Amino acid sequence: MKKVSKPEPDLAKQGIIWDYWKPRRTHCWNMLVLAYREIDGFEEADETEPFTLEYLWENFFIRLWLFRICILTLEKITFVKQDATHIIADFDSCFIIENINHLRALRDMTEHWDDYAADLGHGPATRIDNLDPWRTISKDRFEKGSLFLDRAISYDAAIRLLEASKMVSTTFTDHYKSIKNP
Repeated sequence: MKKVSKPEPDLAKQGIIWDYWKPRRTHCWNMLVLAYREIDGFEEADETEPFTLEYLWENFFIRLWLFRICILTLEKITFVKQDATHIIADFDSCFIIENINHLRALRDMTEHWDDYAADLGHGPATRIDNLDPWRTISKDRFEKGSLFLDRAISYDAAIRLLEASKMVSTTFTDHYKSIKNP
């Protein structure tokens, strides 16, 4: 039996994905930077708003995850899929401690709180250990039970992901231009 190879995805369709992705990356990056700066501007001596810093942190790590998801869109562009997978893996490695992606776990518990409260969360965090444990929160570090994020490490990882995504984007656009204008 003759093996039939898959046809290459239509380059125009791949270009459309990129057309949507490029401004979304800028938007997600800008929102992440604003979230980061909001934490910078927080005055820890302000005891009138005891949960404000926690809210600012939640916004920061949700924006960090959304930025990751935006970059993950590059995996939908066949020509750069492997590169995109690699840069996401590098980013994720900054948050994995003892085989747990702390960024993902904190984001999941925040976004899917209802599931975790009903003990239906998809882990690795659990209701009993992570949903409402002690917290230690400063401008530089967010700890919730055994999960934590360091703001400088998180932001540096995001900057590296931004730069890597620019290189992957250029790889695709150079390829796109060379095929469109041989």
